[in-house]
Amino acid sequence: QMRRSFDFYLSMVATCLAVASLAIAGTVVSNHPTLSAVAPTRTAGAMSPRVAQRPFRHSLAARAREFIDVKTRLETPEEENLDKPIYDHITTMVADDEIMAKVPKERVMGLYETFNTLLEENQVPQFEQGDIVMGTVISLDSRGGAYVDAGGKSLAYLPKQEVSMGNMKAEDVLYPGMKREFTVSRTSTVASDIILSIKRQTVPTAWTRVRQMAELDVTVQGKILSHNRGGFLIEIGALQGFLPFSQLSTTVDKDEMIGRMVPVKFLEVDMENQRLVMSNRRAVASSFKKNYKVGDVVVGTVTALKPYGAFVNLGGVNGLLHISQISHDHVTSVKDVMDVGQKLKVMIMSRDQNGRVSLSTKRLEPAAGDMLRNPKVV
Repeated sequence: QMRRSFDFYLSMVATCLAVASLAIAGTVVSNHPTLSAVAPTRTAGAMSPRVAQRPFRHSLAARAREFIDVKTRLETPEEENLDKPIYDHITTMVADDEIMAKVPKERVMGLYETFNTLLEENQVPQFEQGDIVMGTVISLDSRGGAYVDAGGKSLAYLPKQEVSMGNMKAEDVLYPGMKREFTVSRTSTVASDIILSIKRQTVPTAWTRVRQMAELDVTVQGKILSHNRGGFLIEIGALQGFLPFSQLSTTVDKDEMIGRMVPVKFLEVDMENQRLVMSNRRAVASSFKKNYKVGDVVVGTVTALKPYGAFVNLGGVNGLLHISQISHDHVTSVKDVMDVGQKLKVMIMSRDQNGRVSLSTKRLEPAAGDMLRNPKVV
């Protein structure tokens, strides 16, 4: 209510000023050393006083617009649109020659001084991109953003995409009346075009944390956001990284992966170029290395058949069962021994630092050739 009373007072003064300032032109122009040069005494062929006064009226119109900006500082664009007819009316009055001669000089001068005093008392800061400002959340909107009073001529705006690196909305982290720091993301000569950001404050800290985790070679959980021709866009904390298809441990359905959490390790962390590359293959291989060792016998699923052998999935890690390791007897074709999707007992023969695993069923044959003649006993 106090804000509305103050707004009403400013609106009344602004309206009176717009009307009264018109009459001051003749008097002030004649008395002001600078402005008098704009409106010399009329001689033959000279401009009329009313025409000569127009540059001064334009100056007053500009000051009136500045005054209105102060009046509407806490209004959202929707509220300001409701007041637009009033502002248009004021502008029309400022340009009206007939009104100029009807207001007493003393009244106009008093209102003009009041106008200047109010502007001085309501000085607003100038924002630069990257500035850290303290703001108060005024309202949340249906687009996931928020209007914030950061002390400017009008409300600044926090869009949804500047809330976080993920898909969070302003309502997830803010509420009306909340005070906190924001980063100025974009500025403009139009006060209402000041864009704020929360995301930009969290990014440097997020990169520092990512570098530390990469140095420790830890495995983290990432959320798949989308995919393109080369791989998945993946969310790692407050950052977004890239998971190439070549760094997946298994073949997957790309669309079904959207929204899923997957274990990943860091392949490349480059804060300067904003490049973060992840690997699911390394994460799965690391987990496999902790749980299994050379000589262990495990059950896997055949995922692909090649002329040189079969690929067997061992719970996220694909191992190669080379054709020479299928049986003690000669194997002419892998397709004659097994099928894709078949469950298969294998022995882990070796593994390297890149996660490649070599397998064998030959070592499990009770008798040479059992994989060909009686695979159930293997």
